[in-house]
Amino acid sequence: MPRKLAIVFVVFAVVPFVLFFHAQNISSQSASPSGVLSGSVRSSDGKPLEGVGVSARAKGETFTTTVYTDESGRYSFPALHGGQYKVWAQAIGFETSSAEAGLADGSIKPVDLTLATLGDFHKQLSGTEWAASLPEDTPGDRRMKTVFINNCSGCHQVSFLLQNRFDAAGWGAVITLMEKMQSIGYVPENVVANPVIHAYKQELAEYLGRVRGPGDSTLHLKLLPRPTGEAARIVVTEYDLSRPDMPGWIMEHNGTDWSEGTPSRWDGRAAHDVAIDKGGYVWFADDATPERTLGKLDPRTGRIAEYKLADENNAAESSHAVLFDKMGNIWFANGTEGSPTKFDPETGKFFRYPRPKDFPFSGDFITLDTKGNVWSPDREGAFKLDPQTGKYTNFSLRPGKANYDIAADNEERVWISQPGGNDMELVDSRTGKIEQVDLKPVVSQDYEVTAKDRELSASLGLTPNTATPLEKGPRRSAADRDGDLIWVCEFFADRIAKIDARSKKVTEYPLPHRFSQPYSATVAKDHTVWITMLNSDRIAKFDPTTEKFTEYQLPTRGTEIRHIQVDSSTNPPTVWLPYDRTNKIARIQFR
Repeated sequence: MPRKLAIVFVVFAVVPFVLFFHAQNISSQSASPSGVLSGSVRSSDGKPLEGVGVSARAKGETFTTTVYTDESGRYSFPALHGGQYKVWAQAIGFETSSAEAGLADGSIKPVDLTLATLGDFHKQLSGTEWAASLPEDTPGDRRMKTVFINNCSGCHQVSFLLQNRFDAAGWGAVITLMEKMQSIGYVPENVVANPVIHAYKQELAEYLGRVRGPGDSTLHLKLLPRPTGEAARIVVTEYDLSRPDMPGWIMEHNGTDWSEGTPSRWDGRAAHDVAIDKGGYVWFADDATPERTLGKLDPRTGRIAEYKLADENNAAESSHAVLFDKMGNIWFANGTEGSPTKFDPETGKFFRYPRPKDFPFSGDFITLDTKGNVWSPDREGAFKLDPQTGKYTNFSLRPGKANYDIAADNEERVWISQPGGNDMELVDSRTGKIEQVDLKPVVSQDYEVTAKDRELSASLGLTPNTATPLEKGPRRSAADRDGDLIWVCEFFADRIAKIDARSKKVTEYPLPHRFSQPYSATVAKDHTVWITMLNSDRIAKFDPTTEKFTEYQLPTRGTEIRHIQVDSSTNPPTVWLPYDRTNKIARIQFR
């Protein structure tokens, strides 16, 4: 038995279920009584519009389904149950067009929509489009754009900032707050200011006051293309998450209406990571919602079950990363205790594994190696837990580094990303050997790195959320164990890196659009790599065979996705995404 193992029983509450059965596979929806909702989307001058998202939501339901128009402006939903639907279409540069549609089982309901052009559509922009639209006519502007992106978007999309306007003094006040603000939304007492933000504060305030001040700071808007071809042949279902402390509550300003801009994360932070069980249920970690440690979403009904692990004050302990072991148990990084915690879905029991008192706190990320050992990164390096014995083993790396995510290959080695720099650390658990894998600093032809940038990069303890123009910032990673590969999201460099697990050779691939900020990756059974982009309100698929990216647009503004999961048990595979800013979980299915 594991030493000092504590078992905790949990009682869960269930929010009222919705009345719409939404099957796991698109093709299976027609097995039940259903209707067909389809139509066209045109501009006010009568031209068909391709790649426009059309959304439908039935009265009383807690989820929305979205499809995209083809090259002729036509759209068609998968079979839907009868009911009263709100249908709307929106695209950047146009006003939202909506209609009401009563759909009877077995009926065909045509709904045609017309989009009128919109004069001021700044708030509709994604963070990537905002960043691309900032001036870059001079090397100085291009450098400051990079300084801004690298220091003011580590925790959130830049759309949340740039939809506002302040003079230099106003931006300086914002930066003064942010240099001490924690990502979870408060300023601790006696906190030391972030040294990188502090060093750039004056430059940033002057730059932002000029490009997003109250005067005439005209931007030349650079918009991303609307989806075409494969990228438009998807069905996106977005499930609203309720809160156990506020039964029936649904976040109102949740990014559904693009004209409202990017919403605050204060109410929207909930699901951080997701994991899919064999029955198709979606389990999610929650590091913010009171009274919920883990949640379970039934995608067929929208029903959510809540599971609480209480601390000594009867508050819910938080979870961050979550995954399944081979026995069907859930493991999660416990953000309250700083140790891995196990949950048995069959019995409703939590199992605590208290780490030794001299081991560092680790409450963010977690992985399992091929032997079933649990690994977590910490401020000194990483530790390994043997669940069978409860024994912990600590591996100390170089001091002063910000260790972040962790991935295990098929040789009992773990790869630890250090986003405050340009390298990964590799720990061989069999030999205890620790190696550094150098990703090398950013080399740019667009701007000149200054002596100040070099000095800051060399002398400061960089953090996961701030960087000079020299850092690539490896964020979350994924192991392709069959291919002996590690895939790493280079957050600040807008690239994904492929590392050969044996030779340590690094190959990098630039994302299709600068300022997308790749955050998390996962590898499907066919070796394709799926990537979230924190700043973009899109995800990307990378095919290693063709070395081509495909981007998929999401129907919500302010998604801020920090994790991605591909369910290969369905055909085609299903992609699951937790929206960390807007209190939703999304499913992407492919026609």
